[in-house]
Amino acid sequence: MEKSSILVVHDGKELPRALEKELKVMGARLVVTQTRRDGWPFDTGSIDCGVLVLNADDASGSPMLIERMRRIDDNLPVIVVARSRSLESAISSMKAGAYDYLTLPVDGEKLMHAVRNAVRLYSLTKRVYLLESQMGWRSGLDDIIGQSTAMQEIFSMITMVAKSNATVLITGGSGTGKELVARAIHNHSARSRRTFLDINCGAIPRELLENELFGHERGAYTGADKRYTGSCERADGGTLFLDEISEMDPLLQVKLLRFLQERSFVRVGGNDPIKVDVRIVAATNRDIGKDVEEGRFREDLYYRLNVVPIHIPPLRERTEDIPLLAKHFLDKYSSKNEKIFLDFAPQAMDALMAYDWPGNVRELENSVERVVVLHNDSRVKLLHLPPAFQQQACRPRSAPAVLQEASMAPLDGGRIVPLELVEKYAIESALKRCLGNVAEAARKLKIGQATLYRKIKQYGLR
Repeated sequence: MEKSSILVVHDGKELPRALEKELKVMGARLVVTQTRRDGWPFDTGSIDCGVLVLNADDASGSPMLIERMRRIDDNLPVIVVARSRSLESAISSMKAGAYDYLTLPVDGEKLMHAVRNAVRLYSLTKRVYLLESQMGWRSGLDDIIGQSTAMQEIFSMITMVAKSNATVLITGGSGTGKELVARAIHNHSARSRRTFLDINCGAIPRELLENELFGHERGAYTGADKRYTGSCERADGGTLFLDEISEMDPLLQVKLLRFLQERSFVRVGGNDPIKVDVRIVAATNRDIGKDVEEGRFREDLYYRLNVVPIHIPPLRERTEDIPLLAKHFLDKYSSKNEKIFLDFAPQAMDALMAYDWPGNVRELENSVERVVVLHNDSRVKLLHLPPAFQQQACRPRSAPAVLQEASMAPLDGGRIVPLELVEKYAIESALKRCLGNVAEAARKLKIGQATLYRKIKQYGLR
């Protein structure tokens, strides 16, 4: 108990000395505040248990006060200590989720057992959440995470193309995870035990890029005092990933085309062709087809590269992946920074779902990391997010068009939407909001878990 913190909230009257004495005897850190103080229970630090002292006037409002205390964490145990023996107060408090209900004058032994058991339960709950987050199911492939139809198709494509030696062209916006897809192709191929090299064609000048790709002989130019082995040679037997291929200089595009056709090259300053077995995976965040039309990229090289195209859609087009990705990053950076963030409050998740994500998955990862680094809590709440997300959350989100049509249809005519469609949408929304937690989704929907499992199977939901 010495390391535990107890939040004591009382009614503004003098805190009963006997109660305060019993709590101090336990050796815990006390954070004392009043029910009428603006701002509580925020800025209280890490709390392990709450004690709510009620007078007769507060009895009817105990559910509201308990809910207010549990804004710190939905799982925070709250022990109610009442000044009067009101059966109504006891029932309403327990219904509101109070861990225990005691009356003044407080029995020291009962209080000690209640607090110790509450702190122990809260600690175990946090451990279970952490273990579930570490061992839980995730839809993904290697480091790529997603449960949307688009990502499922990409996973299937990676698995199939990895078995071949075909050249792959990956397209998608900045931050969508093109390099992760390239690495997954390599890792699931027969070349997985050999080298994977990646080169950013847009970050290296043309003269240096040619040297980096094909290497040079000693004396090829001033300062070349020894032979340099290029990436094409170093990746022999493995995979060479050419990122931002559309930024490559047109003159170098000709040499790359020859290499793709013959799988051989000549070092800068050399004469002898060197044959290698290298798989090429290229990527670009630009509309490379448009670059071909406008003459900025060679058409013949484009067709050589585009044997197997894989397009990664932007995050705004696969919002169902956001909860899974956000939880993954939350677990990752909570562990890295030794924080205890367990999940997202519904309002915070709504804000993430409503945001446009111009920086895609990379922006989502950076945003979650920023929250973890700057805050201490067990849940990510809306107030932890930057102002841009909070403003986005205030905008009304529209339901699917078919549901809007159903709600606006006149009683004497118009389209009648099948009840199954409405039910399916409600279940999908609940599962997304609850990050796939069936027990929590069932509680939010006010149906039994068995019923929800049956509906999930009926509608073919994940």
